[in-house]
Amino acid sequence: MIKSQDYIEYLPVKECNKCQASLLDSEPVKYIERQVFEPGRPGEFEVTAHRAEVKICTCGCRNQAEFPEGVTAAAQYGSATQAMAVYLNQYHFLPFKRVSEYFNTLYKMSVSAGTVANFVARTYENLASTEEVIRDALRESSVAGADETGMRAEGSLHWLHVMRDEQWTLYYLSEKRGREAMDTMGILLTFAGVLVHDHWKSYFAYAATHVLCNAHHLRELLGVVDRDSNQLALRLMKLLRLSWHYCKGFKTIGMLQMPSVVCERIEKIYDRLLQRALMKEVVYMEKQREELKRKKVKNTKAYNLFKRLTEFKAETLRFMSDFTIPFDNNGSERDVRMAKLKQKISGCFRSADGGSMFARIRSYLSSARKQGMDIYQSLHRAVRNYCNMPLLSAE
Repeated sequence: MIKSQDYIEYLPVKECNKCQASLLDSEPVKYIERQVFEPGRPGEFEVTAHRAEVKICTCGCRNQAEFPEGVTAAAQYGSATQAMAVYLNQYHFLPFKRVSEYFNTLYKMSVSAGTVANFVARTYENLASTEEVIRDALRESSVAGADETGMRAEGSLHWLHVMRDEQWTLYYLSEKRGREAMDTMGILLTFAGVLVHDHWKSYFAYAATHVLCNAHHLRELLGVVDRDSNQLALRLMKLLRLSWHYCKGFKTIGMLQMPSVVCERIEKIYDRLLQRALMKEVVYMEKQREELKRKKVKNTKAYNLFKRLTEFKAETLRFMSDFTIPFDNNGSERDVRMAKLKQKISGCFRSADGGSMFARIRSYLSSARKQGMDIYQSLHRAVRNYCNMPLLSAE
């Protein structure tokens, strides 16, 4: 505690807690002071002293004024300091030590790296109920995307799973990549909407309407073109892009799906191109088998791709029948990108707990941003959420 304060707030005792007699005219026997430190102008910090009156009633009861919620120590950092520290660490990915240097350099505040870590842990705890709101909202989403990416934690490979739509994002860190982790995440088991993903096999275990990411298909087709100069793959690329261009055009004039005549024409061309492409690869593999004098040769990458596009035609072209369905899963990849940036800066999470804290806080920040909320103000609400109330609404 310091002797000079910038602001003083007196907290009066108005009545006796025991007999309810008025104590407004009684003199305090003492004051109990608690100081809150916050950033001020550059190069300075501000101190607010909360002074609670202590009065003795005629009935003998000792009465002390209540301090504001969150003011619990004789000297502590305020909610603005905590929100700023969590903002710099979780949103801009500054390490704990760099955040500590920031406060010391700009405001002459000795906020240690350990204190910043405590701010993050407390914010994580305050967002438990908000995470459940996000999870519930995504279960009811009509169209959601899913993706996963590798993250290092505790010296081993973990997986960061993401479920998202246009309003909500949920991150979940697990040691597993497949169905075990997806079940524990707690969304896909009861999800009944449209699920957009990149053909990871585990997703097909769930009773959702599946849609495959055409951005992945375009990249794979481009690989076939570059590797084999395959003109049929090039034509498939052009067909998919043209189909999406048509969808966007029809959508701008208020239509909800592509006209059946156009849709049928595109599907016929799609089928014919894939039939020719598969036949070409079969002929090539048969020629290779004869030259190598083997009973069987390994399927080419192009053959596997064309076969997959044939077998999953409905999942590939579903965007034409409903314009609320996206052409690709780029939204999920954009949400994952921030986690990859975090890993590039930090290298890894030292503990799985640190990864879980990152996942929950980023879920809240990403959802808040999608809903047009101010990020800093959202964090300020989170650090003051002492009762762990939901800070986002699914309505």
